[in-house]
This record gives sequence, structure tokens and C-alpha cells, in this order.
Amino acid sequence: MIQVIGSVLVVVTAVLADACALLYGLGFRWWTHRTGWHLLSFMTAIGIVATLGTVRLLTGEPSWYEVARLVAFSLVPMVVGWRLVILIRALPGERRRRSEGRE
Repeated sequence: MIQVIGSVLVVVTAVLADACALLYGLGFRWWTHRTGWHLLSFMTAIGIVATLGTVRLLTGEPSWYEVARLVAFSLVPMVVGWRLVILIRALPGERRRRSEGRE
């Protein structure tokens, strides 16, 4: 039962993540600001990894799966590292706002 629930959650995550990436990618002007680039990249990476998990659930591990997994999971550290850089850069401004009483 737990395995079935986990599998359903993988599929739901893939559908939602892919929908977010498609909606943002097609419906918003994400290319006009670096935050938009990051949001789309982050959502796309999560969607690709979750979709790959769904493919594995539905088909097993086809011959191309290992290469696809390597490519998909190589995206995650890049966007998470990018997110970390964004947060580190934003931290001084956040600390300044807090010290000035503007939370």
C-alpha cells in the first residue's frame, strides 16, 4: 500500500511540476528578468526528474533510462546551486531590512 501511495505521489508531482513549468514558460515573460530564468529552470528540472520517475514506474528501465537519469539529475544540482547563490546574494539586504525594522 505504501508503495502504491508513493507511486501516485511521484505521478502527481510530475503532472503538477510539468504543468507549472509549461504554464510559466508559455504564459509569462520569464526571459525578461534573471529571476524568471531561474524559476523556469528550477521548475523544469523538478518536472524532468519527476517525469523520469513516472516513466520508470510505467515502463521499468528501458535501455536509454540510465543516460536520461544522468542528464535529468545533473540539472538538479545546477539549479539548486543557482538558488543558493541567489539566497546568499539576497541575505545582506534581508539582514539590512530587519535591522531597520522593515520586516
